[in-house]
Amino acid sequence: MKLERENMHKAIRLLAMLLSFSLFAGIGHASVNPKLVLENYTLSEDPALPGTDVVLKLSLANIDTSNCADRVSVQLSTSYPVSIDGSDMRYIGSICPNDLENGTVSFRLPIDPLAQTGTYPVSVLTTYEKDYNKFSESNTVNLHVGGAPSFTASVISSSPVDIYPGDDASITVNFQNNGASAADSAHISLAAPDGIDVKWAGSEQELGTIPARASALATFRIEAAKNTAPGIYPINATLKYLGEDKTSASQSFSLGMPLHQKAEFSADAKKNGPFVAGDDREIAITLKNTGSEEAKKLKIRIMPVFPFSNDGTVRYIESLAPGEEKDVVYMIHVDKDGTPGDQTAGMLIDFQNPQGKRFTDSIDLSLSLRPKNLGYYLGTYWWVIALLLIAAYIVKRRPEILRKLPLKDKLLKSVNRNK
Repeated sequence: MKLERENMHKAIRLLAMLLSFSLFAGIGHASVNPKLVLENYTLSEDPALPGTDVVLKLSLANIDTSNCADRVSVQLSTSYPVSIDGSDMRYIGSICPNDLENGTVSFRLPIDPLAQTGTYPVSVLTTYEKDYNKFSESNTVNLHVGGAPSFTASVISSSPVDIYPGDDASITVNFQNNGASAADSAHISLAAPDGIDVKWAGSEQELGTIPARASALATFRIEAAKNTAPGIYPINATLKYLGEDKTSASQSFSLGMPLHQKAEFSADAKKNGPFVAGDDREIAITLKNTGSEEAKKLKIRIMPVFPFSNDGTVRYIESLAPGEEKDVVYMIHVDKDGTPGDQTAGMLIDFQNPQGKRFTDSIDLSLSLRPKNLGYYLGTYWWVIALLLIAAYIVKRRPEILRKLPLKDKLLKSVNRNK
């Protein structure tokens, strides 16, 4: 009986000890501080576009069961291309457990217009207090900037600087990517209207990758037909590429190419008739301004071909208006061994436009060589033929002529014959 009572007392003391241990352990693990966490966030645009404002909404929650967080503040930190509109800090006051309304805060974040696509971190620092104890929590929000390539095109140079009808020129076009992302596999093709020819070997070119905010150059060879009227001609460019998401896209551009006014010439020597071998004679060549601008201080030379030659004389014309024509005279020699037929000589013309810019032009001059026919001989040796005809007439009419002479003249002629 005594033994049972002792065992009972030991069991009571052990139970008391266990109860005491459990009590103190519970007190040691009880929460006495609040705990704030970033429970959620939203963006008004995702991805954000360059040049726009994005609203970042943060939702904070107090996960403690009994303690409120006091003097709560939220501060953002950003870097280019993201900035903060207004103050970078918001003051909330207190957030208690299950207080969903006070835990919401918003910031307006402008995105720079020149931003490139990518993911940019936004740092969130939350500070709060409880009974003069200070606490802080750090989080990072990822803001994605998206966008697509966007191009402009412009002619930045040409050679020559001023392009005229008949010119073979090169133009350099700059394709500027103003978009937020790169363009891959860029391919450019060029087309021109009638009168302007884009050399086929360079009408299409590969530009490769054009990064965001970068540019690429393409040089094209063009030829303006000599009979093309001056004016501004649209050169159509089509740029095809792949966007950031590998989808195909294209843009078209119309590039104005000015074709300047210029004097043009033609020469005609038909009024002189054909030549024959051995000719030496002056001819008048009619020079006409067939272009659209007045020519001044003209210097004209003939560039002969066999069998034609001249002394290299330069002829001068002070001015020649569009549509006007004037004659220039040259002495032309034809070699005696010349073969009949049509020949093309050349004329070299140096001149100035009304602004004093110098030009040199060359044009064709058609000259004809014909065989010597009866007409040629009659025309050339008419005086010989005339003398022969007169002599034949005199021989034939000699008796009649003598009969008509006076007697004295007849006696003298008879005496002379007897001698």
